[in-house]
Amino acid sequence: MKIQSRNLLRGLAIGTCAVMTASVAFAAEYTMKFSISDTEITEEHFTHTPLRAFEKEIEEKSDGRIDVQIYWSGQLGKTDSVVNMVSNGLVEAIMGADGFASPYDQNIQVLGIPYLFNDREAAYEVLDGQCGKMLTESLLEKSGLRAAVWHENGGYRNYSANKPLTSVEDLQGLKIRTMNNPVHMEIVNSLGASPTPIPWQDLYTALQTGVVDGQENSLAIFRIPKLEEVQKHIIMDGHVYSPGALYFSKTWWDSLPEDLQEIVQTASENFRDLNREISAKSETADRAYLEEQGVSIYDPTAEQKQQFRELTQGPALEYIKENVDAEILSCFLDAAEAANAKSGS
Repeated sequence: MKIQSRNLLRGLAIGTCAVMTASVAFAAEYTMKFSISDTEITEEHFTHTPLRAFEKEIEEKSDGRIDVQIYWSGQLGKTDSVVNMVSNGLVEAIMGADGFASPYDQNIQVLGIPYLFNDREAAYEVLDGQCGKMLTESLLEKSGLRAAVWHENGGYRNYSANKPLTSVEDLQGLKIRTMNNPVHMEIVNSLGASPTPIPWQDLYTALQTGVVDGQENSLAIFRIPKLEEVQKHIIMDGHVYSPGALYFSKTWWDSLPEDLQEIVQTASENFRDLNREISAKSETADRAYLEEQGVSIYDPTAEQKQQFRELTQGPALEYIKENVDAEILSCFLDAAEAANAKSGS
């Protein structure tokens, strides 16, 4: 019995050493703590499947050299705080709207030009081309944030309120929640409404208690915190196409060897493509769901959209001209005009 016990113990020791050796051999060389904003990302969300594919692709293509650790629903903190941590190299990456990068680089505000793109395809062409690259380089230089791709953050932004919205006049005098984005605030102000920046996680309560009368977001984003419970009217004015980005810490990115940088970049581009595909398809389903929940959704006429454009684009551009690099602004205006002509919308 003693001999058998000794043999058993010896076997266990050898097995333990083998497991430990294997663990060391396959230990990741790099960790990517990837923060998802303070939004609850369910399986139905248009970024959930692309994020899971992104995680799997990087870990498989890198043979486990990169360990992707996704922190869902703001586990690492509020989005603006985590963006700051990514900028300072304390967290490796975050997915967030363009507005969260605006405090680090005013050139990001060029993305807030109202009615810049006629459709999604025009936006994709400009963001994936030279103009998007110029914006990425500017942000990287000023902030330490590397936007690997510009993806879709739900599509076009629309206004909602607790009163019927069927015209520009219906927005006058309302307190509208915006992001802390000067261009978005200027747009709301030019419509005769009062822009009121409120953190995303406080929006539902602010609408419920009447701190603000309305807000502006895409239908997909509107659904996430169940705003249909506190807002019953939407006007599909589509004032701004809303992109987001996968922001990586420059410090972390520069620590990667070139082959791993290529893997992460390719996975980011694949994320973007799948994200856009799912987001575009979900808009019809989002609208149907909201209407089933008793939300009235109004489609303005072409003449009404032109009125929105005339009231908002001039003031927004005046602000942007004072704060955005002239070369970047010119690139976006010229490229958008060409892309819009191509799309024929």
